[in-house]
Amino acid sequence: MGNRIGGRRKAGVEERYTRPQGLYEHRDIDQKKLRKLILEAKLAPCYPGADDAAGGDLEECPICFLYYPSLNRSKCCSKGICTECFLQMKPTHTARPTQCPFCKTPNYAVEYRGVKTKEERSIEQFNRKSLKHR
Repeated sequence: MGNRIGGRRKAGVEERYTRPQGLYEHRDIDQKKLRKLILEAKLAPCYPGADDAAGGDLEECPICFLYYPSLNRSKCCSKGICTECFLQMKPTHTARPTQCPFCKTPNYAVEYRGVKTKEERSIEQFNRKSLKHR
């Protein structure tokens, strides 16, 4: 009773990962809004970044070059970005639209899809190998 079939089940996020970890100074961040977006799985949790991908399926943020369990994805080009770098790209108190840092599409926005599946990782690895052999 009350169970939904289909759709994504939201995994609980530890409270400490609902706020920035200190990579940047975030003076104008609405902490309540950020927490809500993370708990609703609309933004990736603010995990502390690792210097290398040793021992796991970590993704590298192309802005800060740190590794995370999962990243947000640009809605326009699907490039990954950590939440703290996204917060730097998307100032809260401006009406001016932000361009995607990767493809320059106006009105930059991201979505959080969760941790990449094994299939997504395999496809990505195959594509990288294909590009090397061209």
